[in-house]
Amino acid sequence: MARVHGKDVDVAFDSVQLEDETKSVTLNFEVPPADTTSFADASQTALAGKPKIGLSIDGFLDPAAGAGDITIFGELGAVAKAWDFEPDGTTGYNGYAIVTGYSITAPVDGAVTYKLDILHNGGAAAMDGALPTRA
Repeated sequence: MARVHGKDVDVAFDSVQLEDETKSVTLNFEVPPADTTSFADASQTALAGKPKIGLSIDGFLDPAAGAGDITIFGELGAVAKAWDFEPDGTTGYNGYAIVTGYSITAPVDGAVTYKLDILHNGGAAAMDGALPTRA
């Protein structure tokens, strides 16, 4: 069985590579069920709903120009930008997404970190309704 290590991860948002400041990345696929139960049914029935894809990136803050913070901050409330996540450094997922959350934590006894949450909204273009590309 093939296995991969997180040290090989590649992750980018809005054409900025973030892996050199990344602590961890979580790609989440949610498929909420749609209830199709009728009154005559003896048990609940459901169909798969539309997938929701989100990416959370936990990283170490780098406030330099061309790094994550300045790029992410510039995308708050903006249109979708390209994202790419390759857990093994070669094969992964990509598409377009909007920033849905950005928080910075500055403990007085440790490294300053951030958490970025983005929500996928297009495959080949922003808002095209397509799933991410897996390549």
